[in-house]
Amino acid sequence: MKNYLARIGLDSTALAVLGIMGLTFLLQAIEVAMAQVWIFGVLALVLYATEWLVSQRVTVLSKVLSRIRVGLTVRTLARQALVLALYVSVDAVGTPAYWWTAGGVAAFFVLTLAYDLLRHQVFRRAKLPVKTRNLDLPGLRTPEVPEPLRWLSMSRLLLADLPLVLGAVGFLAGGPGVLAELGAALTVLLALSAVLLAVPVFLAHLRAPSDEEVIEGVNRALREIEPEVVLYFTFGVGQQNAVYQANMWLDALEKADRRALVIFRERGNLPHLEPTSLPVVCVPRADDLAALDLSAVRVALYPGNTGKNIHLIQRAEIKHVFVGHGDSDKLPSSNRVSRIFDEIWVAGRGGRDRYERVRHAIDDRDVVEVGRPQLVEVRGHRPPEQRAVPTVIYAPTWEGVDDNNYLTSADTAGLELVERLVGGSEPVRVIYKPHPLLGRRAPAAGAAHRRIIELIEEANGRLEPVTPEAVRELTELRERIDAFREGASEQRVTAEDLVGYRKLLERWHTLYWTSSGPLRHHVVTDTLPSLFSCFNESDVMVSDISSVVADFVASGKPYAIVDMQGSDDDEFRRQFPSAGAGYVLRPGLAGLETVLAAAREPGGDELAGRRAVLKRYLLGPDEPDSLTRFNTAVNDLYERALLDFPVGATAEPIPADPFRGPAGTPVPVGD
Repeated sequence: MKNYLARIGLDSTALAVLGIMGLTFLLQAIEVAMAQVWIFGVLALVLYATEWLVSQRVTVLSKVLSRIRVGLTVRTLARQALVLALYVSVDAVGTPAYWWTAGGVAAFFVLTLAYDLLRHQVFRRAKLPVKTRNLDLPGLRTPEVPEPLRWLSMSRLLLADLPLVLGAVGFLAGGPGVLAELGAALTVLLALSAVLLAVPVFLAHLRAPSDEEVIEGVNRALREIEPEVVLYFTFGVGQQNAVYQANMWLDALEKADRRALVIFRERGNLPHLEPTSLPVVCVPRADDLAALDLSAVRVALYPGNTGKNIHLIQRAEIKHVFVGHGDSDKLPSSNRVSRIFDEIWVAGRGGRDRYERVRHAIDDRDVVEVGRPQLVEVRGHRPPEQRAVPTVIYAPTWEGVDDNNYLTSADTAGLELVERLVGGSEPVRVIYKPHPLLGRRAPAAGAAHRRIIELIEEANGRLEPVTPEAVRELTELRERIDAFREGASEQRVTAEDLVGYRKLLERWHTLYWTSSGPLRHHVVTDTLPSLFSCFNESDVMVSDISSVVADFVASGKPYAIVDMQGSDDDEFRRQFPSAGAGYVLRPGLAGLETVLAAAREPGGDELAGRRAVLKRYLLGPDEPDSLTRFNTAVNDLYERALLDFPVGATAEPIPADPFRGPAGTPVPVGD
């Protein structure tokens, strides 16, 4: 039961609020039967307090209550029904105050229903079928929704019956009838004001462009730029940010020869897209995606292997390519589902060899080695004076989609590792950079993740704080970075704008690392500092089987992989080639001192030579560089796609004719 409650998001606070709300309704019903008016009034205030908590603080409870058919409207009607029942209990039915209260309840219901319908239509019309960046769409903007209308949700408006309830209680407790009359009038006036607020906004949005007009406007813009390549991203929106999978390909496409377009499917993911000069279209509905004019597109790149990919893959004129979001030895990195793509692009021969596992399903000729264009930022060993206090980046992976891919060390070795590093006799700096999805599936991994953060914060508490001047400057730089990111969602971003933005990022990173000193540990769960910046600040990495291992190999620095199964080193490296030039940490973290020694003195690193070989195997040759290889692969596939379907040609369905053979000759029909 505890796990189930955690899974649906009900923590102890939510359960407490739910219990108080349910008990209050029950006690109110009892007080109605006993005609205890003042106690009923006090309980009503408690009920309003719990409703406010549900709407503003414990929002998950609102979804749970709606799921069990005790939604907001039902609770409001129950609250008002109890007030009318109280009139019956004290024999006040038929009084003028009763009719004011009953009429107020009816009017309030009608007005709030009207407001809800108007507000819903405003937000529906304000939400265009597509959201774009870096595309000119003159005349296709909808009016802004005023902030008061955004703020005044139904959960807030339905609390406006408080004057009606309190006025009725005041009258039934012996007060004058004017209390009930004023309370009912005030409640109706508040609801009427909300409707009057919504009506002009609704009328303005009636004049907004229709969905069809918006799609046609987007198509006009697409026909002007004629994109040739698409980066297609879809992922369920949640607390974890998976948009890094798309962000890592933006720079390579900005520098490529072919004109590129970014397509997102979920609006909730779009705010996490890094600023880019590429045109971006977010199109949630499959029908709207099908209506987009992509007649010049001949190559589509997919960072993820998800179900909605099929909405674009069905376009036969396009060559579809799985580029992934990093090469690793995990089973999903050699998934036979990838057969649906025309080609699979991997970094080096290691990626090609992984697909040998499913060679019966995927032809080796469809696997193309293009390198990892993102790794141009990764640098080698730090200067000796900086290695006096070695820096360990601990980068555990997440729990995977199922138990077969449960490769995270966070809840097995992670806690002990961080405890030993931050509490050892010799100083070591720790950078904790977990996978963005860590803790999503397994509560134990999530608990370990939180405890690791606590350990690091406790260790930092014993150090001198970062100077106020540095904190202030970092804050100012971050505000400028965030302002640019926010502006990039509404304004066109040019290549020159990106140069300035990246200089701003460089200034922030430099100050972040220098101001913290050589001993301060770091927890990195935000987009800043970047993963590759963390690589450059570290001397050794401890990780699990994941794509960050292959990326870190580009630095030439030592690394270790946690194997909590305790298998033989040779067998472990055979199963996971990315471990072939790394140290293997066993249960109890045996071998950790050897790893730290290799970080302090690279000259004594016995695996350095193996890493040079592994780097070429996993990432491909240094020359030509991976950006050149990636660009060449895009150009080559585009040209081949044109041979099948020149621009303007479409894959028209071929009608079946059972009465003609392959050569068009009639098929004899016998008796």
